[in-house]
Amino acid sequence: MTSNCPQLTAATSAPLGWMTFNDPAKHNAISMAMAQAVPPVMQAFDADPNVRVVVLRGAGERAFAAGSNISAFGNVRNDAAQNRHYHEINEAAYNAVYACSKPTVAMINGYCIGGGLDFATSCDIRICSEHSRFAIPAVRLGLGYGYQGQVRMNRIVGPMHGRDIFFSGRQYSAQEALAMGLVHEVVPAEHLQARVEQYAAAIAQNAPMTLKALKQGFIELERDEAERDMGRAQALIDACFLSQDYHEGRQAFAAKRAPNFKGQ
Repeated sequence: MTSNCPQLTAATSAPLGWMTFNDPAKHNAISMAMAQAVPPVMQAFDADPNVRVVVLRGAGERAFAAGSNISAFGNVRNDAAQNRHYHEINEAAYNAVYACSKPTVAMINGYCIGGGLDFATSCDIRICSEHSRFAIPAVRLGLGYGYQGQVRMNRIVGPMHGRDIFFSGRQYSAQEALAMGLVHEVVPAEHLQARVEQYAAAIAQNAPMTLKALKQGFIELERDEAERDMGRAQALIDACFLSQDYHEGRQAFAAKRAPNFKGQ
């Protein structure tokens, strides 16, 4: 799998797909070109039956993604109209991760700041190294931060922690992030890759159609009630009971063996 942006790479190592923010010299700060490359990469992972879990990570040892590329703001965020265009591109990237029908895992090592944290909170699972740092520093830049980022944060940590994160603009340690529920696990940096691979591979052994139905259920539950359509989730739930995987799961359970799910 390829990306049209060298600073955003994509690779498949079945059953995992890997999307990497690949600009370590700039702490993997997200440029517009990188953000624009995210939706087609995620769509390709979604369409690939060999990919069952998608992992997001940052290149190098210092950052998952240290926010947006602030040095370019003078070219792309000079006024409200430019900012809305910039915002739409970034929201499309975050939403492509969030709406992926397959489970997504953020493998966080080092700085996870601003837009980088938006990508992490767009994932289903977040596992970080012990020296990772988290922040939304919009208040220290004077920019208007899109409310969608507040929604992403609040659905994970709640409004109490959300207000602290946004109003203070300060950095949080990995242990603070764990305590507030922002991340699921904290592991030593030297074990991060292995732990994420182990965790993602364990998810990938589960029934793909069931995972897809569960993912849609979570997405519907997080919509505004007026926009929620649990029928979309129910249709996927019903499809599970007509699948070969359901038959395989019952046979495997009866035989006391591991199931071999095909996603069919």
